[in-house]
Amino acid sequence: MRSGLDRRQFLKLAVAVAAGVPRRTGAVAPTLYNGIPVPARWPPRWPTLPLDPVTPPYLVDPPAVIPIDLGRQLFVDDFLVQETSLTRSFHRPDYFADNPILWPTTPWEKRDEMAERTKTRSNPAAMPFSDGVFYDPGDRLFKMWYMGGYSQNTCYATSADGIKWTKPTLDVVAGTNIVQALQRDSATVWLDLQDPDRTRRYKMSHWHDHYLELFASGDGVHWRQMGRTGLTGDRTTFFYNPFRNVWVFSLRSEQDDGPRHRLYWETPDFVHGARWSDSDWDGARWSGARWSDDSWS
Repeated sequence: MRSGLDRRQFLKLAVAVAAGVPRRTGAVAPTLYNGIPVPARWPPRWPTLPLDPVTPPYLVDPPAVIPIDLGRQLFVDDFLVQETSLTRSFHRPDYFADNPILWPTTPWEKRDEMAERTKTRSNPAAMPFSDGVFYDPGDRLFKMWYMGGYSQNTCYATSADGIKWTKPTLDVVAGTNIVQALQRDSATVWLDLQDPDRTRRYKMSHWHDHYLELFASGDGVHWRQMGRTGLTGDRTTFFYNPFRNVWVFSLRSEQDDGPRHRLYWETPDFVHGARWSDSDWDGARWSGARWSDDSWS
């Protein structure tokens, strides 16, 4: 090309511009475990989010060598496939015949304090509202945390096979499986197998009054409060990225600038690194609704 760019460089630049990814300006960017370089400014700052799907730059210009010996690989696209004679097909899963596997059976799960106060129809609840379901290799059990009672408690259940669940009798609220008797909205629980401090093996957040309250536990039953985050919207979640050793918070944005979208925040420190301020965002948009999504407006 007259500009001096070859075809691969041109395509990479075109996709980056279309996706809103800023060009590197000479800064040294870190490289991920799979050989993909991270933009020099991370997370990227997006003035707006595209309303149609975009092709990630790493699919246009993949690394020459891609390490594949770090965990399982998902062949959901052609990123790791150089050539093949196979045809990819997708199948609709079948629902388990005995659904639901968890439902409100206890007095505290059937209680709806707001309905009692407003004299309206009750909404019994025994459901993960984000929350978490993990297999604990130490105890060889599946463990579930869920909303028990509408917007009221966090409850705990265990299972040997992930299908039949037991609601144990615990001592947090005597005679119940409640592990937190607090009013709540959405919540997230994470089994952290990386933390050397066994008393922080389990981590939890739940949304309250426009921020997340953060908790830690050694057994997933007895929780202590660790602090709180900066302001965020409800339905905010977090997860641990073991390849980069950071906690990632996916925050529901309360900005009124277009369709619904989420903001991105990462930190190696689960508690102290989550104390962001409004000025920290500066357009750190992560994902949003497309034109075809019902949640666009």
